Amino acid sequence: MLRVAALAIAALLVLIAAIRFGWVSGVFTEATGFIKSRYTAVVQSAKDSYTAHFDQAETIERLLEENRLLQEQKETIGALASEIKNIAKLRGYEVPLGYKMVTVRAISYAEIPNMQKVLIDYGDINDSEVRGLIFNNQSAGIAIKATGSYSKAILNGDPDCSYSVSIGEFEAPGIASGKSDQEMIVRYIPAWMTIREGDEVVTNGLDGIFFAGVKVGVVSKVNRLNAYIEAIVKPYYGSFNPGYFYLVESVR
Repeated sequence: MLRVAALAIAALLVLIAAIRFGWVSGVFTEATGFIKSRYTAVVQSAKDSYTAHFDQAETIERLLEENRLLQEQKETIGALASEIKNIAKLRGYEVPLGYKMVTVRAISYAEIPNMQKVLIDYGDINDSEVRGLIFNNQSAGIAIKATGSYSKAILNGDPDCSYSVSIGEFEAPGIASGKSDQEMIVRYIPAWMTIREGDEVVTNGLDGIFFAGVKVGVVSKVNRLNAYIEAIVKPYYGSFNPGYFYLVESVR
């Protein structure tokens, strides 16, 4: 018992001496400094992580915006390339003196599912007017007044498409109109005229829709009726993907 008490007294004296001479103070100061340095390091690490995360999010947002802009530019360039490809198909040729033509573009189908009627970006047509449409010196159809700033193009295959023509070397006159997607029919050919399969059909310009000489197609069949002759014609123009046309804006 006396031994334990002696040890306790000795320990107390050592503690008093440590405090007296600053031993505990040094150890405490060293421990406090270590804790402070670790706390500072942890706080700085958290700040760095937050900054890195913020910068990364900002970078991702910027890259997404750049990607969106690039995608828009790609779509614009693709559409422009398609337009250039389409208009490149429209070859120029010499227009007879006194006539004027303008370039027009198909916008959309006018009466789905009818693919022989389309809207074109031309609005300068009166209600009573009919204008001719030409594709590479081939008759493609006619154009009439539509709503707004557009006109309606009625292509060769539609029964509502009609204009005057001449057939073969004897220039037999008739009225051509649409019969189907791949055929036209020429009616009212005088019964005494001579026409044959393989004869070429061209516009004669007598209706004021086209000028004379625009190519229409080739006769594939001849029907001789009592009063007149009918000719089935395979038209030159028969595209199901209309693009650009020349429109006969004025006829002398």
